[in-house]
Amino acid sequence: MLLSSRNMVYKAGNRTRTLDTLFAPMKIKIVPGKKSACVISRHIHSVFFEYFGRVIYDGIWVGRESAIPNIDGLRKDVVDGCRELGVGAMRWPGGCCADHYHWKNGIGKERPPRLHPIADPANPVWRHDFGTDEFLRFCELTGADPILTVNTATGSPEEFLDWYEYVNAPKETKYGALRTANGHPEPYNVQYWGIGNTDENVWHIDYNNPVAYARNYLKYQTVLREDRKHLYFIGLGLSMRHGLPGWTGKALDHITRNQRALPPDALSVHHYLGGAKQGGKLCGDAVDFDEEGYYSLLNLLERYQYDIDLHRMVIREHAGPNAKTKVCFDEWGTWHPEATFANNQNQRQTLRDAIFAALALHIFYRNCDIVEFAMETQLCNLLQSLFETCGEKCYRTPTFYAMKLLKEHLGQRLASVLPDDVDEDLDVIASVSNDGQEMAVSLVNRHLHDAKAIMLELPPGEWKVAKSEIITADDIHARNSFDAPEVVCDRPFTLLDVHTLELPPHSIVRIALKQ
Repeated sequence: MLLSSRNMVYKAGNRTRTLDTLFAPMKIKIVPGKKSACVISRHIHSVFFEYFGRVIYDGIWVGRESAIPNIDGLRKDVVDGCRELGVGAMRWPGGCCADHYHWKNGIGKERPPRLHPIADPANPVWRHDFGTDEFLRFCELTGADPILTVNTATGSPEEFLDWYEYVNAPKETKYGALRTANGHPEPYNVQYWGIGNTDENVWHIDYNNPVAYARNYLKYQTVLREDRKHLYFIGLGLSMRHGLPGWTGKALDHITRNQRALPPDALSVHHYLGGAKQGGKLCGDAVDFDEEGYYSLLNLLERYQYDIDLHRMVIREHAGPNAKTKVCFDEWGTWHPEATFANNQNQRQTLRDAIFAALALHIFYRNCDIVEFAMETQLCNLLQSLFETCGEKCYRTPTFYAMKLLKEHLGQRLASVLPDDVDEDLDVIASVSNDGQEMAVSLVNRHLHDAKAIMLELPPGEWKVAKSEIITADDIHARNSFDAPEVVCDRPFTLLDVHTLELPPHSIVRIALKQ
């Protein structure tokens, strides 16, 4: 990608294109933050999964005796993909399933199926081959931090204490001894705990009663008492889409005794966008969408920013001005009309979904002072998944490649991006390593037709391009499949000038620099 006289030349994969440039490029100055600048958490690249459709059975768990390559029963292709992606955390067993999950059904040798209490055509009975030990083994293999969501709806504080003892207590305890007998003498040392899930606690048990949830939260916190100070509790927040203003603030007032006691370490936020949710028919279908549908979906992303701003304000006013409570955006993604219970909530993905994912991640990075976690939903075979599987076959979705492209930002300090003009179709994030020797710049051009000419003003130093990749395609409807798994993926993007570049239409570019 090069400004040469009045022509810009860029190379993406095997394609080389030239654009006669009759306009000045937008100038973007990158200013590294101070040492106190917020760090983009590795947990922003996290995932969520539960017992719906083919998410776990076929998607993650195939069993130790399966002919499908596996590690201790876990699909090797999915394990390898999660490692490559650098998944920061995994949240399980839900979601809706968490508030119906009883962990003792999923340990040991005898695990008879139980009635699945939630409508799920793929799983009329609830198999427990994949339980606590298998989930934590999956986390060990992928390097992800486990987040266990506690059953606060149909479970009890005592059941939570038993589960905590099973995963964290010494082998001399009752459930520590049971864990040892099941093959894991050392404690798992799970730090992150979700205290309930939204649906059952907010609607089905005690509708719009935040104090009822707060009391229940305090019961679950109280059973641990001394250990609580060393753990990370994720309480419930509510997205603006839920239409219950004031709920989160009232819950926090009760939990903190009006800002005098310990608040949750983070608040959970769930928000899906697309034709089956907010946005409706304007967004179109997963694949069959027009130009209006393309922009309608991407324009909805401003609601994620609104949710973050809302919780920032609620935390400041109801957890206390010095509270360190963060936002855990633990369910996000597209929900297209074709994802129904009848088809196991499976949906196809196009380049539009990759651009949606990149723009969503940019929002989370930009708010990394308060967004600690973000969980793409779900890991395999459901909604905006990272992997699609069918027996031995597996391919990585456009969303997988968007997350892979942007992982260079993780663990780095957010830098200021100062453009000399305004362009609503261009979104840029920059981050710098703690020692100031590495920098990542990601740029999303969401315009369907126009290329974008950019001139970067980098911080002082001798910056060199370490690597650069692009995600794009000739057609915004391009998608991956079992027969063509890499139609939408990251490809080399050759930069011939470190300061000047041109972004093709509907593209995502990431540049990694060193000095």
